[in-house]
Amino acid sequence: MTKYNPTELEEKWYAYWLAHNYFHSIPDERTPYTIVIPPPNVTGVLHMGHMLNNTIQDVLIRRARLKGFNACWVPGTDHASIATEAKVVAKLKEQGIKKSDLTREEFLVHAWEWTHQYGGVILEQLKKLGCSCDWQRTKFTMDEELSASVIKVFVDLYNKGQIYRGHRMVNWDPEAKTTLSDEEVIYEERQGFLYHLKYQIEGTNEYLVIATTRPETIFGDTAICINPNDERWQHLKGKKAIVPICNRVIPIIEDEYVDVEFGTGFLKVTPAHDPNDKVLGDKHQLEVIDIFNDDATLNSYGLHYAGKDRFVVRKEIVAELEEKDLLAKKETYTNKVGTSERTKAVIEPRLSDQWFLKMDTLIQPAIKAVLEDESIKLYPKKFENTYRHWVENVRDWNISRQL
Repeated sequence: MTKYNPTELEEKWYAYWLAHNYFHSIPDERTPYTIVIPPPNVTGVLHMGHMLNNTIQDVLIRRARLKGFNACWVPGTDHASIATEAKVVAKLKEQGIKKSDLTREEFLVHAWEWTHQYGGVILEQLKKLGCSCDWQRTKFTMDEELSASVIKVFVDLYNKGQIYRGHRMVNWDPEAKTTLSDEEVIYEERQGFLYHLKYQIEGTNEYLVIATTRPETIFGDTAICINPNDERWQHLKGKKAIVPICNRVIPIIEDEYVDVEFGTGFLKVTPAHDPNDKVLGDKHQLEVIDIFNDDATLNSYGLHYAGKDRFVVRKEIVAELEEKDLLAKKETYTNKVGTSERTKAVIEPRLSDQWFLKMDTLIQPAIKAVLEDESIKLYPKKFENTYRHWVENVRDWNISRQL
């Protein structure tokens, strides 16, 4: 051979390894060394990140074999629920089929077709990488025994009080109509507008001005908040204001949460559609008004905008506010907008009954291992601060999804 031909050599030797069962492992007297592959989602094909991830695992498992361990690398793929669903829905859309026109059973037929197609592709790609997995142990996360294990662990954690059902603020994907965990929300810088709205003080001709990027949410306003130490607005204590367009009378409350230096010093409080507002609402026992349907169209609380998409309403309500001289000004504004990692839709903070996993006790070993006894070291060391911020601020994990 005058030239190295990777395709020919790789196929020849990989086939030889498989024929001689070199990757298969049976428990014996040797010290076990097992890696369970972080299963790739059956959402398409592998990318460069998968290649790096699996190459590192392959290096570790082959090193373990050379050192005499009973090495076993368990391969598999993950159903990835909403991630796969998004892909299947997109494929159906290309074929002119709406998911809403299908029964659950009919949609599952398409989902399984997708899984069989791309699950097989992914496993073959892993083989092309030279991954020395024990292919006889290949698993899929929806296999019967794996699903049974998931249910067993769920029940066990529930009985231990680690899993609970709660009515809490979640990340709502209005396109997939499901909740997402914090890790599945991607924040993007987008240029929009800051709208300065005029709220009339009840019984007077005086107006106060509040800035918002989401004027459509005024239908869910249940209070206006000022800082009790703000000298500018002492005369408003105990008074009430009128929400533009819907003309609902709401209290002016006081809380040091409001930043005196930011804007006009007023904060409109919408407990159903903002996590921080929900905390204020609970503290001051405010009414909670959810103005959205599952698909982010406005419900009956949106009055004459009911049934219209939130972004359509945003444009139309601004025009109405201008017409009624309730828009003080409008200026360009860049802010970070949460989007769905799966569908790319803009996330809507929403109160919902969901299942959560308590993180306060589960996170302790991770804190101890890196930040206290240093049994695990991060390189470079500067990432310890990033790690500390993440583990010390992690919220309870929203584990339920709607399909």
